[in-house]
Amino acid sequence: MKATDPATTIVTHDSGNPRDQLLPLYESNTPRGYIGWGHSTQLGFSLGAAMGAKLAAPEKLVVNFLGDAAFGMVGMDIETAVREQIPILTLLLNNSAMGNYENHIPEASERYGTKFLGGNYSEVARGLGAHSQRIERPAEIAPAMQAAIQATQNGQPALIEFITREEPDMATA
Repeated sequence: MKATDPATTIVTHDSGNPRDQLLPLYESNTPRGYIGWGHSTQLGFSLGAAMGAKLAAPEKLVVNFLGDAAFGMVGMDIETAVREQIPILTLLLNNSAMGNYENHIPEASERYGTKFLGGNYSEVARGLGAHSQRIERPAEIAPAMQAAIQATQNGQPALIEFITREEPDMATA
């Protein structure tokens, strides 16, 4: 919120933990400045929703929050944003794990580590033609946001990958 002007920004979130982490904190001050829908969509929905919001309101900065699992499902659509010149800003939370999936797939999680993910998603986005940066320290956040917003103002989609850690069990927290 400090890096953007909420009056000229549309923010959306992905299903799952990124929604839970953003919703209590983000304050929208304009109608349709925050597009939220709860847990009712598939992982990755926010990327397409952000592109649609940008096409509907090209004068606005459009920011979508998603997690590493969601990017794994739909991240190649960054190429769509690049090809079609839809300059959105994607903020990717990378904790290298699918949150709470081990509760639904305990055998696969225990035997095969199914809930764990890996990869450098900012490199994927860069390879697809987007401005991208991988953030590992809090001091890097403000300059990365400024550079990414500038990239979108210049017509280029941008992605910032934040390296985080897995949250404690959300069901008991």
